[in-house]
Amino acid sequence: MGSRHGVPTPGQAIVEGMEWLKMDKAEFARRLGISEDLLEKLIAGEAGITTELAASLESVTGSPAAYWKMLERKSQRT
Repeated sequence: MGSRHGVPTPGQAIVEGMEWLKMDKAEFARRLGISEDLLEKLIAGEAGITTELAASLESVTGSPAAYWKMLERKSQRT
């Protein structure tokens, strides 16, 4: 289901981050500065993680922007 070699898809990692931070989609999207609609698309793999979004994800989750960009690159190989 998108996950290969133990590396989550960006969407899976976002869901895990929300669960870890105990945030719902509305709060997570608000903290990222994006719409809930875009968050849904990211989770579904219908939208990509931009450099700007990777930086926002780093500030919200604490996972480095480079990690989010790596997930994005790996997900594009499927």
